[in-house]
Amino acid sequence: MSLSRKRQRELNSLRAQAEDLLNEQREVLGHAGTVAQEAGRQAKHLNDEFVVPRVTRAVDQVRLYTVPFVTAALAGTVRSLERLENRDAARQVQSFGEQRGLLRPAKKRCGFGRVVGIGAGIAAAAAVGYALYQAFRSDDELWVAPEDA
Repeated sequence: MSLSRKRQRELNSLRAQAEDLLNEQREVLGHAGTVAQEAGRQAKHLNDEFVVPRVTRAVDQVRLYTVPFVTAALAGTVRSLERLENRDAARQVQSFGEQRGLLRPAKKRCGFGRVVGIGAGIAAAAAVGYALYQAFRSDDELWVAPEDA
């Protein structure tokens, strides 16, 4: 199938117009990419200046109001598990609350060994005090100075 010269010129002209249009579209898309990149940069700056502080304040407010409820719930759960004699689960919930700073570590109780140790220390201190008293009391003849006549 052969084309006439007129049709060949028209097709060449159309091809040239299509290439010009394609080059113009590439240029427009390049500018659009630059504009989109700048818009993204500006959106990040606006996010840092306005959105992040508001979200941070909102999260702080939520924490302020919810922490007492969560703490009470964790403490109640620990007590309930201890009443049910499920000590492992109670310890796990307790340690979770301690790690998050919601619960205070449980105070160590004074066991029998500690009471005996404290009593022995007091008895030893009393014995040393009595021995010192006996050694330095004033009616002892060794410590009384002789009277010069």
